[in-house]
Amino acid sequence: MENITKKLNIRVVTLLIITILLALFAFFTSYELLGTVLLLLAAVLPFCGIKKEVYTLTGSPVKHLTYYFESENMTNVQQSIKACFRNEGSKVPFSSYGNGRIDVTITKDKKYAVVTLSHYVPHKYEPVGESVKLVNEDVTLLCNYLTLK
Repeated sequence: MENITKKLNIRVVTLLIITILLALFAFFTSYELLGTVLLLLAAVLPFCGIKKEVYTLTGSPVKHLTYYFESENMTNVQQSIKACFRNEGSKVPFSSYGNGRIDVTITKDKKYAVVTLSHYVPHKYEPVGESVKLVNEDVTLLCNYLTLK
């Protein structure tokens, strides 16, 4: 994932600066309650995410998704990953829990994705094989496989 970096989220930083300036203005104009509320809001804003992850080549934001499945489907999922999701016939039902896990890091513009397959051993998930990097039409096939819109 060398193409994914963290960048400063300009929207949150701008909102933080505006909130602090409004709070200072409220204090100078004798609106202490409003100033206090705005300062409390400014204290909470950094928790909204001052940094965001982006794909460096396109500048698109990145999101992380996790899908779980039962262990009897592990070979089907491994074959699908090896074939870059080109085999349509072996779709696997996903659930909210399971012994197998697919971790997907995908850009918002669906031009780049990293897929990691894991299986559950007592107390944690262990990776199975290497992470697979997908670009362009392979990411579209991945989205179809995972039924992402």
